[in-house]
Amino acid sequence: MADTLIKYKGLADILVAGILTVNASTIYDSVPTRFLASLTGLHMSSAAAAPGFNQSIACMVAAVGVGHVVAAQYGRAARPPIFAMNLTWAILGFLTCATPHELGLGSATLLMSSFNHLAFSIALYFADPLVLGGKTKEG
Repeated sequence: MADTLIKYKGLADILVAGILTVNASTIYDSVPTRFLASLTGLHMSSAAAAPGFNQSIACMVAAVGVGHVVAAQYGRAARPPIFAMNLTWAILGFLTCATPHELGLGSATLLMSSFNHLAFSIALYFADPLVLGGKTKEG
């Protein structure tokens, strides 16, 4: 189940990268993002403000997605780094969103992404608690 979860997370990341490439405002202006902005006061990212930067994010998200799909083929050994990568993304995103609003670092989009990565990390942990670095009987 854990490998299937990792695979589908990767495929979802690849889909998100495609959406970011074709029409980033679909994600940046989504209902969940607008809700988080209204709830937290974090600013909304603008797809029109920096198209080159947006494309860089799309490339990164696609690369991470491909990494997940490939990692899913390698079983238990690949799970701890995938878990660590997603949990790190979530923690750094939450910390960034907690910086003073005047700095403009946090955004509703980053907060949404952080929640997504945290949810995936929790789901992966429940699918395989050894993602925290335990050894199997064989290992």
